[in-house]
Amino acid sequence: MSRERRRAAISFTVGLIVLLLIQIPAVEQSFLGAPDREMIQSAFELRSDLVGGTAAPALFLDIDDRTLSKLSAAPLAPPLETAPRAAIADVLDFIRTAPPAQAPRVVVLDVDVAQPSSDGPTGVDRLQSALTNWAKSSSTPPLIIARQAFPASLFGQTSDVPILPDSPYDSVVQSAPNIFWSTPKVVVDQNAVVREFTPFECVQTRAGIQPLYSAALLAYQFAERDPNVLAHASARHWIDDAVQHCRAQPGVSLGHGERIDFHISLDLGFTGRVWPNLSPRWPGFRTCDASDRAIFRRLSVIDIVDALRAGGDISHDLLCQRVVLIGGTNASAGDFVQTPLNEMNGTAVLANAIRGLELTHGGLRPIPLPFQVVLLMLVVMAFTFSAMATEQAKHHHKTLRNSPHKRELGHRLAIISLNPLVLNGTIALFAHLVGIGLLLVSLNFGLWGFLSAPAFAVAITETIQEFIDG
Repeated sequence: MSRERRRAAISFTVGLIVLLLIQIPAVEQSFLGAPDREMIQSAFELRSDLVGGTAAPALFLDIDDRTLSKLSAAPLAPPLETAPRAAIADVLDFIRTAPPAQAPRVVVLDVDVAQPSSDGPTGVDRLQSALTNWAKSSSTPPLIIARQAFPASLFGQTSDVPILPDSPYDSVVQSAPNIFWSTPKVVVDQNAVVREFTPFECVQTRAGIQPLYSAALLAYQFAERDPNVLAHASARHWIDDAVQHCRAQPGVSLGHGERIDFHISLDLGFTGRVWPNLSPRWPGFRTCDASDRAIFRRLSVIDIVDALRAGGDISHDLLCQRVVLIGGTNASAGDFVQTPLNEMNGTAVLANAIRGLELTHGGLRPIPLPFQVVLLMLVVMAFTFSAMATEQAKHHHKTLRNSPHKRELGHRLAIISLNPLVLNGTIALFAHLVGIGLLLVSLNFGLWGFLSAPAFAVAITETIQEFIDG
C-alpha cells in the first residue's frame, strides 16, 4: 500500500505543477495547454448555434460581394476595394431615424473609415454629414467605429507604439458624446486560431498616447442592461488597466486578451443557416415585435440601400433592442479568421465576443483553483485504483503473455487491455471527455477551467512509475 501512496503523491505533485503552470497565459498558449484548448474547442463546437439566452440579439448588416458588385460603376468594373462611404451613411441614417422604442442597444461599424473611400470626396462628405447628425441626436444609440493602428515605422518613426492615422472624421468623433473609436484586434494562438480579443491597445494620436479600447468591450458596456452585473463584470478591469498600462508601458503589447465565448457560427456557406431563438425572458420582448426571435440575423446592406434609395418604407423592427454590426464578408476586405468553430468573418467574431460577454455576465472566469485541485485529486484516485487493479491482474497478464495461445485474437485483446499504457491512456482520455462535459455545464455560468493537461501529465507519470516498478 505504501508504494501506491508514493506513486499517488508523485503523480498528484506532477499534475498540480502542470495545473499551476497552465494558469499562466503564456504557458496555456504553449504546447502544454494544447489538450485543454482542444477540450474547450470541443465544448464550443457541441454547443454552437444552440445557446439562446437573454443577451441582446445581433443583427449583422453585411457589406458582401453582392453589395460591392451592385454599387460598382459598371457591371464588369473591378470590384470595389472598400465600402462606399455613401452607402454606409445611408445605413447610419436609417438607424438614426428609428423611433426610440425600436432603436438598437448599440451599433458597431466594423469598417475602417480612415482608409481611402471608393466613392471619393463625395462619399467622405456624405459620411461626415451622417456622423455629424448622429452626434447631434440625443436619442441615437452609441456608435462604435473600429479603427486600425499601424507600426510607427510606416510613418518614418522609431517608436514601439503604433500610430492611429488621422481620419476625415476626427473632429466629429472627438467631440461627439455617442461616437467612439475602437480596435477590432484579436489574439491568436500558436495555430493561428482566434480565442481571445485584445481588450485595448496603446496608440499614438495627435493628442498623445492613449488607449484604444476593444469594440467588443465598449459595446458590451452599452448592451448590458443590469447595472449591478456591469459594475462587477470581470472584464471591466481592462478599462482601468488600459490607462495605467499606456502610461507606464505603452510600447509593450499585452500577453493575452479576454477569452471569447464562441456560440454563433457563420462560415462561408452561411446561406440558409438557422440560429436558435432567444429565451422568452429577453427584456426586449416588452417593446419589440416578438415575430423574430433569432439570436442572430444577417442582412445584405445592398437590400437596405436599394430600398432606401427607392423611397421604400422599411420597418425599424429589425433593429429593435439589438446589437447592430455593420461589416463585410466581401472578398476585397478578406476579413476572415480561424476560430474554434470554423473560419469566420471578423464581424461575426465581434458578435460572439459581445454576446458572449453578456451571456457570461461580464466575461469567462476561471473555475476557482481549489475546485480544479479537487478534480485533479479525483483523477489521481482513479489512476491509483487502476494501478491496484493492474497489480492484482499482473500475474494473469504475464500468464497471457507467456501463453502458447497468445496469438489468438481474444488473448491478444486481453493482453492489450491489461497493458498499463493502455489503461492509463484510457483514464486520461476519459478525464478529457469528462472535462468537456463539465465545460458544457460551466460555460453556461461563465466558468471554464483546466483538467485535460494535468490528467495527461498524471497518466504519463503513472505509466513511467509503472515501468520503473516493474
